[in-house]
Amino acid sequence: MTIYFEWSDDLSVGDEVIDSQHKRLLIQINKILDAVAFGVDSKEVHDNMIPFLDEYIKEHFCYEEEYMKQMNYPNIKRHKREHHNFIKNYIKFKKEFENGADKKELISRVEIFMGTWWIRHIGKEDKDYQLFLKNQKKNNKTH
Repeated sequence: MTIYFEWSDDLSVGDEVIDSQHKRLLIQINKILDAVAFGVDSKEVHDNMIPFLDEYIKEHFCYEEEYMKQMNYPNIKRHKREHHNFIKNYIKFKKEFENGADKKELISRVEIFMGTWWIRHIGKEDKDYQLFLKNQKKNNKTH
């Protein structure tokens, strides 16, 4: 039995663009789960996942960091470091994949990495800036 990640409103950060990007990432994570659960077609994973992540990293991280900058989010440096670490790990996985690493084992590691990222980063770190913004708006209304 495969367990999939599901979108719920409590994952929303209150920005439609970021939420949409996160939903697209969720779909890709679930595709990796399928690949691991039902047999790894490494060519399909490579042909779909690599281009998606290449684009996602550029598009999402830039947008999200600019969003945090505009709202004067105090933990932006920490958040950028997490993005940088994601990119570093992604590049490592990508090189291993292209250099002929065991595809089944590698995709299994990517599954764990992406699942952890979803839970820890999107489920917690991204919620932190959403809560910050919510508190800022609340404080501005009381002044």
